[in-house]
Parts: sequence; C-alpha cells; structure tokens
Amino acid sequence: MYVNPPYVSKAMAHFAGDMAVLEEIGTLNEKTVEIIKESLGAKGNEIDLSLSDFVLIPMGKIPDADRELLLKVAQAIEPDAKLKIVRR
Repeated sequence: MYVNPPYVSKAMAHFAGDMAVLEEIGTLNEKTVEIIKESLGAKGNEIDLSLSDFVLIPMGKIPDADRELLLKVAQAIEPDAKLKIVRR
C-alpha cells in the first residue's frame, strides 16, 4: 500500500507535470485485496482509495492485522489524499 500526499504532489507539479510522491506503508494479504476489489468494483492490479471509499469496505470480513493497518492509514491520511494498493 502506498500513500500519495496531495500537497507535495500539487506543489511539485509545476516542476515536472504530473507527479506522485509515494511512501510504502505496509502489506495486505491476498484475501484482503480481493475483498477490497469486490467492494469497490475495482479491476486490475492497482486500487486507488479515497477516504470516502473506506466506508464501502466490509471491515468485518478483513483479517485483524489488515483491518488495523487500513484503519491506521485512514486516520493518518489527509482528506484529499489517495491510498494506492498495488498488487505484485
């Protein structure tokens, strides 16, 4: 999972066009990724989550360690930030 801080991206955009600053913050298990994809109707190997998307995820179906990580991230990111889940 990665977090893209929007302020830094916006501030730097005038230097290099579209830009994303990413920070790796953890790993989710395969089951969790499938649950998130199904709940959001996402396709492909990358999922972009906004804070409003978190309410669509059935947290009761997600394993405890992954749920704790997702909730920690949801509390820490800025309102207009995106959380990117990259499946490798």
